[in-house]
Amino acid sequence: MDANLSLTGASWKKEGADPKHTKSMAGLSGCTKELIECLALRGATSIEDAERILSPSIDHLHHSSSMHGVDRAVERIKLAVKNSESVRIVTDYDVDGTTSSLILQATLRLLGLSVTYHIPNRKGEGYGFSCIAAQKAADDGVGLLITADIGVRDHASVELSNELGVDVIICDHHLPAGESVPQGAIVLCPPQECCDYPNPSLAACGVSLKLAEALLAEHPKRDLIILSLMKLVAIGTVADVVDLMNPENRALVALGLEQINVTRNAPGLNALLEVSGATLGAVTAADIGFKIGPRINAAGRISSATTIVDLISCKEHDKARAIANQVEKLNLERRAIQEALLDEISADLLGPEAPPVPNVIVVSGDEQLGWHRGITGIVAARIRDKFNRPALVVSYNGDTAVGSMRSIPALHSVHLLDSCSDLLQKYGGHPAAAGFSLPTDKVSEFRERLNIKAGEMLDDEQPPHSYTADLKVSPERLNIDLVDDLARLEPHGKGNPRPRLWVVGVKISSANTMKDVHLKLRLKGANAEAIWWKGAQYEPQLLEADSVDLLGSLEVNTWGGRRRVQFIISDARLN
Repeated sequence: MDANLSLTGASWKKEGADPKHTKSMAGLSGCTKELIECLALRGATSIEDAERILSPSIDHLHHSSSMHGVDRAVERIKLAVKNSESVRIVTDYDVDGTTSSLILQATLRLLGLSVTYHIPNRKGEGYGFSCIAAQKAADDGVGLLITADIGVRDHASVELSNELGVDVIICDHHLPAGESVPQGAIVLCPPQECCDYPNPSLAACGVSLKLAEALLAEHPKRDLIILSLMKLVAIGTVADVVDLMNPENRALVALGLEQINVTRNAPGLNALLEVSGATLGAVTAADIGFKIGPRINAAGRISSATTIVDLISCKEHDKARAIANQVEKLNLERRAIQEALLDEISADLLGPEAPPVPNVIVVSGDEQLGWHRGITGIVAARIRDKFNRPALVVSYNGDTAVGSMRSIPALHSVHLLDSCSDLLQKYGGHPAAAGFSLPTDKVSEFRERLNIKAGEMLDDEQPPHSYTADLKVSPERLNIDLVDDLARLEPHGKGNPRPRLWVVGVKISSANTMKDVHLKLRLKGANAEAIWWKGAQYEPQLLEADSVDLLGSLEVNTWGGRRRVQFIISDARLN
């Protein structure tokens, strides 16, 4: 192994903050040099910038009236109230879609409307607002259909709805650059060209909240209702991985978390928090991202997202706990399927007769043999992280194959899929993630063409696996003071990850494995325990070294009222 590379084969570098900017923030009250450096790395160039990042507030929210389509949507919904029309909400089956459904249901029922909802079945309908859903709404006598987190690319379904006499309002955020929105629908979508809304990275649950704000403008308890709905917005926004350096997104998450932690929650939400292992009263964005969100998604991936709607809508404590236990069983099932599939794929890619890992990893298998389409995205992300390559995991059932893609910064996922658009039945997504479907017999050609295109985009040079650290610190700085200092950067997520620390000259006093796969280290001079998830394989090298450098992040483990500092290791280098 190259002496400059880490145990995982990665290179490290320290991100450099502009001295001009750190100097301009030197007078920031109560801020250490580490916090100021992290602020500068996140784009702050002045004390005003820093204060905006450190103090997200209701002042950072934009007025709903600036969103194109809101006034027309309010007018159409008021007409539905006047005419006692039946309204149906159709959303995606992920966290953003599910929270959007709950926000819209609660709002429309406050207006006295008769509301039903539909969340597509992943197997039966696939992703998006389908013609099946449009036809069913018309058959059921629905006069107005509102989509959220889907719809903006579903032109055929909107056209069919109009032909069948059903009006459509779309609350979405998935519009790719240069694409038009469906004609014949009222569209609320900040990225559309005609929209001047200042936050183009608002999640669909945020778009739904803006519609709720406008609809409840004259409600006597409007402000309290909106604050309560922000609990759902916080969950949907973090889980959908939108930009958390955007001031409005930060404010929505911060305000929503505050409401979750300081006000009374409904029995259903409390039961979800408890089964997720979140500490009531101290729920963080990390809890949403790694505990709450995955459990909500598990329902939509393994069974039906309607289970989550039933849970969060539940007002009875005992019934809520029972539904939450069902959700946890689905999550455990999801984990088992996921790990089995990961093991199978890794064995094929790393086996003694395996060919060199290609530019783009495309693996496929029969859904009936464990390749569950509900977990392809999770598995693709793990494969991408392990091999530093774009990864596509494809599940086929008969003639149709459905897959998920997770890419690396150097290769835009949708641009890669564009090169094979003639093979694909449907596709779409973001730079880092996408979904697609195609005929099963085209998967081999799809794999070959993706790798040719990736080779052209990379000039046949694979990007090196690397990590960038925010701070370099000594082991002595791993303490509660630094944890609390850096916690002022919360909420963390896309655009504002938890600061990555490069800890230099660490001497390890002891090590022990947990469940045969994880590693816990005790570090001399540090007031923190270090944990390396799935890092047990590195124990011998770490114990033999005189000293090591560690890369990772700080967090707090609260148990029984006691706060313990943990350093979560992502990599290590031997000195």
